[in-house]
Amino acid sequence: MTLTEQSTGRPPGTPLPAEVLRIAGFTEGPAGQLDALLEDYLGALTRLTDPQQLGEGLAVGLLHESPAIRRHALTAAVRLAPHLAADAVGWALADPDESVRQPALTALARTPALRTDGAEQALHALLAVLGRAPGPLTDGTGNQVTLADAHALTAARTLLARTDLAEAVLADLPVPLSADRLPSRLSLDGMAHVPAGRLRRGTRPGRQPSWGDPADPAVTETSVDGFYLDTLPVTNDAYDAFTADVAAHGHLWCHPDEPRGTDHTRSTAGDPRCTGDHPVTGVSWYDAAAYADWCGKRLPTEDEWERAARGDAHLHHPWGDRFDADRARGLHTVLAADAADIPDRATWLRLLAGLHPADLPATTGPAGARPDNASPFGVKDLCGNVWEWTSTRHLDGLPLAPRFGTMDPGDLWGEWSAQACVRGGAWSSPPALLTTVSRAGKTLVTRSPEIGFRCAVSESEAPR
Repeated sequence: MTLTEQSTGRPPGTPLPAEVLRIAGFTEGPAGQLDALLEDYLGALTRLTDPQQLGEGLAVGLLHESPAIRRHALTAAVRLAPHLAADAVGWALADPDESVRQPALTALARTPALRTDGAEQALHALLAVLGRAPGPLTDGTGNQVTLADAHALTAARTLLARTDLAEAVLADLPVPLSADRLPSRLSLDGMAHVPAGRLRRGTRPGRQPSWGDPADPAVTETSVDGFYLDTLPVTNDAYDAFTADVAAHGHLWCHPDEPRGTDHTRSTAGDPRCTGDHPVTGVSWYDAAAYADWCGKRLPTEDEWERAARGDAHLHHPWGDRFDADRARGLHTVLAADAADIPDRATWLRLLAGLHPADLPATTGPAGARPDNASPFGVKDLCGNVWEWTSTRHLDGLPLAPRFGTMDPGDLWGEWSAQACVRGGAWSSPPALLTTVSRAGKTLVTRSPEIGFRCAVSESEAPR
């Protein structure tokens, strides 16, 4: 039973302790008051012997708007309920606040209780996020591209150091499956036209490769039909209008494979840094697909995204072939003076892991705030600020047609055919990933404060 399930349907007559109720009602006050409430709350959790009550008590803290309370609740969840270790990993990675994720994942890997109970579940969940192969995890060359990945990687390495545990978990990972709109609101306002043309995928021949460049594609050239693409990524204000409509009218636009009980509210809704004009983040692929359908649109394919970004000249950055630190929003302005100072992915991940949350500037920035970050077709913000979901499967580049409706959402972690390609790099990305060719794969149910999206419309579907 998950923490979410335990937090609902409590039989009458089993009230939670007063200390738990007091922390639930806390909004703001002196630091000393919060410290006292936290001490009482954590003490009450240790006295709860009924698993259902313990789950409900933990959920009160895990759902709190205060990052400090969520941080302590996550640590307590691992210590007091190691059988919920996999759930704790999910809660930690989905939290929009860096000051919650980092210490929670560190505590998760180091908690002594996990040596006997819960370690397999925790490591399984971490490997599902980071990838199956232990080699790329240990040397830092895997598919880790976000700040949350850097924190998760540290936790995974601690658990992978236990050979017996690593062997048991790696042997038990699931076998990959063979995974094989209603335009009522469709408007081309705010969209750019990208004419049909040829796309030369990946790094151009003769260009010095970067460590952020992908492997050479199996098919280097393809033709892309004409289409329209949102000039800017979808903003929080626009996405929140969609969730309000879902609340009023139900799930009328959702993907048929959407996990049961999906709540489309973005996970960053309580983060004051994510204002209305910022690109939406904290949304899964299913959330993005539902929003697009609500608009009468769809998610772009990976080839469409790349053609829109590179133009007919197949540029390495939307604005040209040379990196310009002022054109893309990223942590390079904080962690390195020059792109050459970051020689490889492992170095960048070490820099991210060592970044104290208090030193972190605002994460996303307003959409379109850097007018010079525009492609030859006038599409803006394609590199930096947020990674963007596409409708293409990451591993083989085929169209995504998920059919996981009979599976529990938690089972999708680690399932290769449930990984969608994201493009463009985010505020947490190094210059090597802020390009028109960089790509990464994320599980369809991932909700990251570094991944957003924009929508597309085929020429054949556009209003006449």
